[in-house]
Amino acid sequence: MAAEFLETTSLRTPCNELNCECKEGFKYITNFGGDNVQCEKCPLNQARSQDGWRCVSCPTDAVFNPVSLKCNACPDLPVEREIDGRIVETGQVCRVCTNSTFRVGNRCERCTAYLSLDPSLTNCQCPVTNRKGGLCFASTITPDFNVPLTSGDVASLYLSEHLEAAYTMCQSKQNSTACIILSNLCALTWYEFDGTNANRACNMYKEIEANTPESLPMLYYEEGNGDRILEDTSQTTVYTFSPVSYLNFYVARYTINGEFLGVSPVTGGLLQLCTDTTKRLDAAYTFGTYYSQSNKLSQFFILLNQQLDLKFTRNDAEQMYRTPLRILNYVSSGSSVNTGSDAQDWQLVRRFFLVDNVASGPVSPPEYVRYVKSIEIIVRLTETGDGTIYPPYFNIEYDQVSLTSANEGATISPTFTVTYWMTQIKFRRDFQIATGTLSTLGVLYAGYRAWVWSKRAGKLAIDFGTILNFIFFAAGSLANVFFIISFGIAFYFLVFYKDQDVLFLFHLRDLAEEEWLALFGSAFALKALQIVHLIVIQCTADVFFIDWERPRGAGQVTDSKKPTGSVSIWRTYFVANEWNEIQTTRKVNHIFQIFAVVFFLYVVGFENVATKDPNGSVIKDSTEYMAAMSTMFRYGIAGSVYLIVGVVQWIFFTFIYERFVEDAIRQFVDLCSMSNISVFVMAHAQFGYYIHGRSVHGRADTNMKEMFEMMKREEEDLCGQRGLVPNTDNQTFMMSLPRKLRLKYEQVMLPVALENAGAVGAPKGKNTANEKQVEAYAVINRFLSAFIDHSLKDLDYVVKDKTLMESIMDTEFFDASEKGIFYNDDGHSFDNCLFYGNEGTLLLFDTLLFCIIDLIATNFVLAGVITYIIIEIIAIIRRSGGEKNLAKKTLVDERFLI
Repeated sequence: MAAEFLETTSLRTPCNELNCECKEGFKYITNFGGDNVQCEKCPLNQARSQDGWRCVSCPTDAVFNPVSLKCNACPDLPVEREIDGRIVETGQVCRVCTNSTFRVGNRCERCTAYLSLDPSLTNCQCPVTNRKGGLCFASTITPDFNVPLTSGDVASLYLSEHLEAAYTMCQSKQNSTACIILSNLCALTWYEFDGTNANRACNMYKEIEANTPESLPMLYYEEGNGDRILEDTSQTTVYTFSPVSYLNFYVARYTINGEFLGVSPVTGGLLQLCTDTTKRLDAAYTFGTYYSQSNKLSQFFILLNQQLDLKFTRNDAEQMYRTPLRILNYVSSGSSVNTGSDAQDWQLVRRFFLVDNVASGPVSPPEYVRYVKSIEIIVRLTETGDGTIYPPYFNIEYDQVSLTSANEGATISPTFTVTYWMTQIKFRRDFQIATGTLSTLGVLYAGYRAWVWSKRAGKLAIDFGTILNFIFFAAGSLANVFFIISFGIAFYFLVFYKDQDVLFLFHLRDLAEEEWLALFGSAFALKALQIVHLIVIQCTADVFFIDWERPRGAGQVTDSKKPTGSVSIWRTYFVANEWNEIQTTRKVNHIFQIFAVVFFLYVVGFENVATKDPNGSVIKDSTEYMAAMSTMFRYGIAGSVYLIVGVVQWIFFTFIYERFVEDAIRQFVDLCSMSNISVFVMAHAQFGYYIHGRSVHGRADTNMKEMFEMMKREEEDLCGQRGLVPNTDNQTFMMSLPRKLRLKYEQVMLPVALENAGAVGAPKGKNTANEKQVEAYAVINRFLSAFIDHSLKDLDYVVKDKTLMESIMDTEFFDASEKGIFYNDDGHSFDNCLFYGNEGTLLLFDTLLFCIIDLIATNFVLAGVITYIIIEIIAIIRRSGGEKNLAKKTLVDERFLI
């Protein structure tokens, strides 16, 4: 709208809207916007100037029009100011723009220097062949400008059009936009530098940087000081898990043509090419969360150059720290310096791009699309343990895909990860000290066990058998040591990583984690060797059932009218079958064990605790990001649950089930007493276990009526006690046997062994081996019976208790070479020859087996199934081997062992 005034100089404009203007023929005196406008009428025959603040005379070619109060149209261009800005004295003239100027709207402007670089040009119109990036160059020859690929490079049309212009304007005019473009183009070439090639963007950048560094955005950190840059401790921000801390990264964004888009937080997936919910994308910056994301993409985005800053605290004030970037594709004079492990050699930079679909080819659109193949954020904890960190840095690797493949549906799989690291020097030193010290103690203990074995085996000197057993004892001992260390470390990191408030601990990685994994694997392998050794020892033990029954007189008849001139073998067969059945009896029910462990880990969700993030809850929101599972944490939680369930089962079995339901081991001892059968077990040549099953009634081969009467008399305490020593109830003993007894036993068994060996290829119908077996059974039965009854003149024994030291060290200090020693025990020491007495070893093996399978498969259900199958296979092997050994050593036909 317009304001109309009288010929006065101070009247206010009568307007109530946003702004008022003076009418034609009036000039402004003041103009503060709105109605704060004052106007003054121009003198007669003068028009208002173009800017409205002056009154000017019209040129002779454009006379004043009294009706419109304007000058008539000028044939060319009405000019009120000279090229140098001076006001035209006559007010207004009509002029034509000269060769050194060009028309812009209603004015002539001088040709700028960059449009007149070619002295042959006579006007401001630059030939097309001379135009590059908006500038006019004298030469039409364009050098070859290339951008790198992962193998080789490719000519770039975009660089050919813009690099020289950006370099020229940045160098000669210090134009900030041109300098930003040059910086962007340097980042586009992955900071590739070659001192012999001046046509590289980064060579041009460094040339300007050496002369006028203040005009350039900073791209490079000081070369050769990567370690010093990354060890900066000026940041004082304390990061915690409670309350949760975040990595506050901010990014300054620029388009490829140098336009500044602003500073933004990186949340919302700004740095992630993969798509997901904002909640999951932002989980990458939750401090302590080991983040990993990888998706297949078929669509590509525009190029964006960015530089990162981290908000941190220094001297109680919030500041921005320029985040170092490590471009893994960086090449300097043909050397890939950033791929090495020594940070001192790295060349760290400040700017990067996500996707380049502009500059990678000699044509438009380009041949290739280059993109960020992987971004890894490394966050390192300082040694102070107070929650402070060193400057985080980015590992960035680029790759490319041809545009043809992209248009045909080819996909890429970019990854975005966040990892945390702490110095592991102290940990590795402690780890090595603990492993070395405990392993030394373990080997010494294995040597001690080998000495005990050789003593019990009657070895007079170190032989191959002693060395072999030492190896197996060492395997078992070291397996326990390695399990304690590996599980202890896993449990420690699981508990303290999840429960820490101020950060002092991160997950192990690289060499430290590899060493831990090696120890874990070694623990399982060595424990497996121990199980093999255990099975071999148990399946080669010498077992014999002493039948105390004596035949009744010839012609004597029992109440059942059956002659009893001989002793029935069925009692021995029955006891042998019971022994065969309890060989693989265990205190832990492995079906319930596997079911309970899988239930707690998989169904209840304890496995959710094993993620690499601060969240230690069992139940997690499905909409939240689930960090990757930690092998160490899974081992810690799985091992804990497996051992806890096993120990609970053992406590229940020992203190409740055995007391109130069934005690298979003690029932077997009772069975021996009622069957009038003793069990003589030589686990080693001169060491074994004895179950005294001699009936207090003198016989057991009787009818049902007599059996009930005998049991009643025993219940009413009308007969003697069952113990080996009169007036005692102790029926089980550990034996330290004289060498003479072992030699006599081997002497009797040798013919049977020879006949059995010869009978393997003998024709059917030959029963020589059976005859020898029957004869040997009778001889050994009489011999051992006489030994137990103290009836052998040159072979005898004494019964005594083990000393406290002998019990603790599980050995025998007294010499039994001439006279055997029977040691009173707790009632079931003989279960050392069975799985029942080795529950700790078996449970530890099962735990390691379950965890090692989960390590491979990362699936607790599958680990449970395979563990159950392997446990059953081991039990079958033990049962089969034990059955064959039982038939061989007890001389009971294998067909009766069912």
